[in-house]
Amino acid sequence: MSTKFGTDRFRPIILGGLCYVSAMAGCVPVSHIETASPFERNELDACLAFVIDQSGSFDQLWSESGHDLFVNVSGRFFDETVGTETRLVIAQLSAADNVVLFEGTPEDLRQRFRTPEELAQFLQESSDSSASNVYRAVQRVTDYLTAMPDVGENTRLMTVVISDLLDSESSSAARSKAGSEMIRSLSRYQEQGGTLALYCVAPKEMSRWRQVLDRSGFSKEEFVIESTLVQSPALPSFQ
Repeated sequence: MSTKFGTDRFRPIILGGLCYVSAMAGCVPVSHIETASPFERNELDACLAFVIDQSGSFDQLWSESGHDLFVNVSGRFFDETVGTETRLVIAQLSAADNVVLFEGTPEDLRQRFRTPEELAQFLQESSDSSASNVYRAVQRVTDYLTAMPDVGENTRLMTVVISDLLDSESSSAARSKAGSEMIRSLSRYQEQGGTLALYCVAPKEMSRWRQVLDRSGFSKEEFVIESTLVQSPALPSFQ
């Protein structure tokens, strides 16, 4: 039977049915009509973000201790959150504009990067080692986390920054502006329950960053900051 034949044959019935449905719909209060969202979302239990320094000045530190920190922290995260809804975010800190590079589940990470060498190559190819835009990177990552649609009131947020935190911006005015914008973002992040772990920090930056965290509203229980002098830094817990 052709489509035209079928349509013509049942046109009176279809039109009559539509009129009946329309009439009935007019009698139903709008408040009683329920519409289901086509997009189902589950609130995350935890989200861990890494901000990894890829500037030229941090190369040696990344090889000596930064990479091991990444492996140890991510491994603990995977172990302590198994069976829950989680996300992992990886971002780079350098002169490159594209800061956030990856978001996915722990299994997504294993599928995407089969070996540590693949991840290292990906980070290197996605960065520009000519500068270290620390304030911009921290701001963009914390803004990204607070805007994630699956992050809710009960989601545990942790951002791990592996960097000496030496911002290379030469203009004091531009650096001050970027710092102020970062503090506003950190404040919003902290208000949403976000926590921070800062590793491999240059000793001369420790005092500055303690002030940054204080101005952003973080209590002592909400952050850890470890300098390059610390041989066995404290790792965060995700339980």
